[in-house]
Amino acid sequence: MLTKDFYSIIDTELNELIVKFKDDKLIKKHKSAINNQKSYALLIWFLDFYGRISNYSNFITDGDNDSSCDIIFDSLNNQGDKVFYVVQSKWNNEDNAVKETNKDEILKALNDFETILRGEKKQVNDKLKTKLDELDLHLKANGEVKFIFLSLSQYKGGADENIEAFRNNDVKTKFEVIDINRIKIDYIDRKYKKIDPINPLETYQNPEESPVTINIVQKSGSVKIDRPFEAYMFLLRPRAIWELFKTYGFALFYKNVRNPLLQSQFNSDIEKTAIDNPSYFWYYNNGITAITYLLPEIGKKAEQVALTGLQIINGAQTVYAIYRAYENASPTKRIQMDNEAMVTLRLLKSGGKDFDLNVTRYTNSQNPVQDRDFCANDDIQIKLQNASYQTKVWYEKRRDEFRETPKDVVKVPNFVFANVYLAYHLQDPVSVLKNHTQRIKTHKDFNFISHREHKDGLYEKIFNPNTSFEDMLCAFYVFDIIDDNTPFSYQDTFKTNLYHLLALFKTAFTKYLKAKYGEGINVNKQIIKIYEQGDKTIIIKTFKFLSQFVEKQVEIVDNERKTTERMFKFLFTLSHYQKINDNLEDTSISVTAIEDIVLEKDDVIIESEDNQERNNFTE
Repeated sequence: MLTKDFYSIIDTELNELIVKFKDDKLIKKHKSAINNQKSYALLIWFLDFYGRISNYSNFITDGDNDSSCDIIFDSLNNQGDKVFYVVQSKWNNEDNAVKETNKDEILKALNDFETILRGEKKQVNDKLKTKLDELDLHLKANGEVKFIFLSLSQYKGGADENIEAFRNNDVKTKFEVIDINRIKIDYIDRKYKKIDPINPLETYQNPEESPVTINIVQKSGSVKIDRPFEAYMFLLRPRAIWELFKTYGFALFYKNVRNPLLQSQFNSDIEKTAIDNPSYFWYYNNGITAITYLLPEIGKKAEQVALTGLQIINGAQTVYAIYRAYENASPTKRIQMDNEAMVTLRLLKSGGKDFDLNVTRYTNSQNPVQDRDFCANDDIQIKLQNASYQTKVWYEKRRDEFRETPKDVVKVPNFVFANVYLAYHLQDPVSVLKNHTQRIKTHKDFNFISHREHKDGLYEKIFNPNTSFEDMLCAFYVFDIIDDNTPFSYQDTFKTNLYHLLALFKTAFTKYLKAKYGEGINVNKQIIKIYEQGDKTIIIKTFKFLSQFVEKQVEIVDNERKTTERMFKFLFTLSHYQKINDNLEDTSISVTAIEDIVLEKDDVIIESEDNQERNNFTE
């Protein structure tokens, strides 16, 4: 989704808010100044989207002559402590939304925030004065305050040093920039993945770093396992799970291969059982599995356990569903749930990254989980997906994570990106075919398995700090064009030399573009431009040129057996592929050598009906 496309979505929602609240005095006042109306509507949208606050009038402090400190309010965090939030917003038109945030705007906001902290802000309306007085008392009581700069433009770090200096000035003062890219990521999480984004208007502790205390049920004592690894198994009441999620939120599941969905039939069924038949809950539910860095000794009468480094690696849906059921239950229903419902907790001592990953893998094995799912929370996977949100091709890092997508957006699984990137950018089509062959035999996708776990693992080779989404997208665009002009399904492409031709394409097309435009041409951007403009003929001509080139390289006239042997070596021996690629490097490729190729009727690009929705890439 391009930034301008997302801006259009937000702009539509702001217009709807202006209509919805047309009787608001400030919206009526700025009727002739649409920019002022949009700025005000952005504040309403922000409070509703992140804070679920609909009675916005009690929170927005804008007055007739105020141009800053748009929102100031206090709220209790998940620890029960009061936190003040001060939000200053900057609405931008469509042209400015795709540009970088002006550093001076952030510096001005920081200066304004410092004025507030010193208690020197003057000429404010009565509502703002009241809130500033409350904030001053809060600060004097050693309270925490978080400042937010909200901007419908792209922040790229231009004021990071100034922001860090502001933060370091007082440990009780926080600061965060919420730009259009952050809003887009959060919007996609909620709208298309159906999961709740991290809320800047809430404060969660990190359960991996903070001590976690949970209440346990000790009617029959807990079960301890000593060998080969320490572990406990005991029971929890719904309240204990509710308290856990209320305190730590989705941070409980950082190491889980699945994040709980906001809405799903599975969640609804768990909630229904917890509310309507709490005494049946333990019998119907598999329970929760968690790991902790330090596993304490638990006495037979202990009703509380203090843990360090807690992570729930299986049972995220159970935790979230119980939290929702308990959160929405009446006081009487909560008492009933705590009296009758119990949930099993398996608590394991962390054995390091590899052990933890294997526990996660096997405790989730009863459900359809692939190797790529266990990498979905890696920083590199998140980075690639976030980068894809700047395009109309979204990077799917775990199966079915997008419950829906916008009409003009295509979702592509990361196993497709991994294959085309490995062949095209890393010039290793041989590993693509070998991995597919091994996958048929072992049901393992070595593209998503570390070399530390298996000697054939390719994960670090493909996914590392040098991996960029632009390189992946370029490889995918070329693959999509040449694949769309073959009679093969995605699975059938592994039975052909398509990935080898994709790899050779990089060499041939780079030589062609440099011959046509000069050495300074950006090959990636040119390919992306060709694809997105829709004129893909030159890609097909290059593909045909390469098909003829490879045929001449491997063919031995009147000897079909040796030709087959050479083709087989070309497909499955990297040195043989590299030899043909070296020959291609040594071949002079002029502009006319590609452009003068004549396409036959069978070569003509035909846009298939599903070409706009490339979801035919299946496991």
